[in-house]
Amino acid sequence: MFPGIVLIVGALIVCGHLLATAAFTGPQTPLKSSLQPALNKYFLGPLDQGWSLFAPGPYSQDEQFLIRACLSSAEVCAGGESAGAEFSDWHNMTAEEQEAILYNIFANRETRQSKAVHGRLWSANTAMNEENQERASGNHVDGTPVFGVDLYSDEATEAFPAGELNQMRTYQRLENAAVGLATLRGQELWGEDFSMVEVRLRRDPITPFASRFDEESEPSSQWVKVGWRPVQQFDEEVLAAWR
Repeated sequence: MFPGIVLIVGALIVCGHLLATAAFTGPQTPLKSSLQPALNKYFLGPLDQGWSLFAPGPYSQDEQFLIRACLSSAEVCAGGESAGAEFSDWHNMTAEEQEAILYNIFANRETRQSKAVHGRLWSANTAMNEENQERASGNHVDGTPVFGVDLYSDEATEAFPAGELNQMRTYQRLENAAVGLATLRGQELWGEDFSMVEVRLRRDPITPFASRFDEESEPSSQWVKVGWRPVQQFDEEVLAAWR
C-alpha cells in the first residue's frame, strides 16, 4: 500500500512539473499569464542566472551597461544640482568586464554580469507599452513604486490586464537586479556613502560589412534609461558573496 502511494504522488509531481515546464517555455497565452508570478518563482528562483536551452545567434550590436551615482545625501540628491547635489561620472561596467576577459578563455560568469543583466532588462523594457516605459525612465527617489502601485497587490490586479501586469512584474524584477548590481559596483568605486544610482543601457549597432568604409552609414546608438533610484541595501552575507 505504502509504495503504491509513493508512486502515485511521485507521478503527480512529475506530471505537474512537465505541465509547468510546457507552460513556462511556451508562447504567451492567457493560461501562462494566469499562472504568473508563480511560474517565474518556480523556474527562475532567487538566483535567476539566465540559462538558455539554445545557443544564441551572433551579436548584431554592442551592449553597454552604464552607471553613475549621486554622492550626496538622499535629501540633497532629490533636489538635483540646484540643491548642491554631487554626481559621479558615468562608469561603463561592460567595458570594464570586457577588459578582464580579453584573451582569457577561462573567464567565469562573474565577468559577464552587466551584459547578462543588460540583455534581459532591455527585452523586458521594450516589451512594455510606451506609457510604462516612460514611467520606468522617470526618477523615483522617494521609494515610491515605479508604476505607482505594488505590482503584487489586489489593486494592481484590478488596475492592469493580466498580460500587461506580468510584463511589468518581469521588468520590475530585472530592474531591481540592475539597481542592485549598480549599487554593489558603486560601493567599490565611490564608497558606501552615496545614496542613489542611475542606470543606462546602450546598444551600438554594428556597421554592416558592406558599409564599413562609409562614415555616413554608421548607425546611431539606442538607449534605455532607468531613472534615479535609491541604492539597495544588502546584508553581510550578500556583500561577502559579492566580494
